[in-house]
Amino acid sequence: MKTIILMLTMFLSVEAFSHEIKGTLILKGTAKTKIVLNGMEVRCHVKVDEVKNNMVEDSYGNPAYRVWTVIELSGGTSENRLSHKQEIRFTNIHPETNGMIVLDDSYRGENVTSASMRIDERGRIRSVSFPFNGRSVSCSF
Repeated sequence: MKTIILMLTMFLSVEAFSHEIKGTLILKGTAKTKIVLNGMEVRCHVKVDEVKNNMVEDSYGNPAYRVWTVIELSGGTSENRLSHKQEIRFTNIHPETNGMIVLDDSYRGENVTSASMRIDERGRIRSVSFPFNGRSVSCSF
């Protein structure tokens, strides 16, 4: 009985302190969609230029990555055109109460703190949110 309790305690303590990631790396390439912004249909185009190891590990020893992206908004009507281009660096290391944690599918802006990006289990961009003209714009792919 003591052995079972001891093994159960060890299992629970290891489970409480472990953090498992799949190691899904974001894919290079582009994602495009159309959104409505200020009553206009515009094209949201996100290009992943570069993906590099951040040379930083989280509290569990998982490596963090830095992603360079170029986000473009373009479109509108002939009398009201919109053209915006922004470079944002993202990372998948996030602060938590006990230090830092790497998340497979969630990236946060480094140079634009209110920006975020989500990827799917295959490494493709699922959504990007970023500031534009004092508000948050979200593009889902």
